Amino acid sequence: MEKSRLCSLEISTHRPVDFKLLKSIPSSFCSVIWLGTYDKPPHQKDPLVLSKKLIENGYTVVLHFAGRNNTKESCIAVLDYAKEIGIRNLMVVRGATPECNIPDKNYDFPHTPNLINFIKEKYGDYFDMCVAGFPYKHPESKDLADDMKYLKEKNDAGAKFIITQAAFSYQVYKDFLRNCREHGITMQIIPGLYVIRSVVDFCFLQRLCKVPQDDPIVQRLKKLEGDDKEIATLGIEVSMEVVKHLMADLEFCPPHLYTMDELGSIKQFLKDVEKK
Repeated sequence: MEKSRLCSLEISTHRPVDFKLLKSIPSSFCSVIWLGTYDKPPHQKDPLVLSKKLIENGYTVVLHFAGRNNTKESCIAVLDYAKEIGIRNLMVVRGATPECNIPDKNYDFPHTPNLINFIKEKYGDYFDMCVAGFPYKHPESKDLADDMKYLKEKNDAGAKFIITQAAFSYQVYKDFLRNCREHGITMQIIPGLYVIRSVVDFCFLQRLCKVPQDDPIVQRLKKLEGDDKEIATLGIEVSMEVVKHLMADLEFCPPHLYTMDELGSIKQFLKDVEKK
C-alpha cells in the first residue's frame, strides 16, 4: 500500500475512542457520524465533542450533517461552532427518510441540494462538502438515470466529493465512477467500504448497501451458508481484494473504511493488506 495513499476512517460516538489505538492506524481523515443529541447546544452535541477532540489530536474531520434533522437556525448554530473549532469539511446528507410521512414543505432542507445551497450562501467556500453515492443505485431511485439525475444536482450545487455506500466488488465501484462521468458528475469519488468479517456482517451489509441478490459475491457467500468460518474467510479476502484494487486505481480517492468502531480489527485488516 503506497504510503502517500492512506485510507480514511468513519467513527462514531457509540463508544469512547481509543486515541492511542486510532493513532496507530495511518489515515488521511476521520468522518464522524451524526447520532442524535439534537436538543443540546452545539458544544454539547456528541459528534461535535468528538470532532473537537479529533482536531485537537491533529486529525482532519469530516462531520456528517443531515438536512431534515435541522432547521435554518440550528444549522447556523452548529456550523458557526464547527467553524470555531476548526471543522472545514462536511458530509451533507438528507437525513430522515420519507417514511416519516412529513411533507417536504415542513422541512427547511427537504433535500441535500437545499442544504448545500444554504451553506454556500451563508459560509461561501469555507466548508468543502461531500455527499453520499450509491454504487448499486439509491434505493429510492426508480432507475440508474434517475439516480444520476439527483446526484448531478448535488454536483451542480457545489459538492466536491462523493463518499459512496459500500459495494462487494471493485467492478461495481468502477461502473459507478464511469456512470458518474458519463452523466457529467465531476466530483471526486471516495469509495466507502465495510470489512466483511462474519455472516452477521454479510447479512447486515447486504441489507444496508442494497446489494442485489444476483451479485456474484452474494452468490458465492450464499453457497457457504451455515459455515460461518468460511464466510468470514471469504469476506476478509473479498474486502482485501477490493481495497488493493481501489488503492491502485488513481481515478479514485483512497477508500473510506466504515469501522463500526472496531478499530482493532481495522488495524489488523490494513496490516494484512500491506502483506499481500
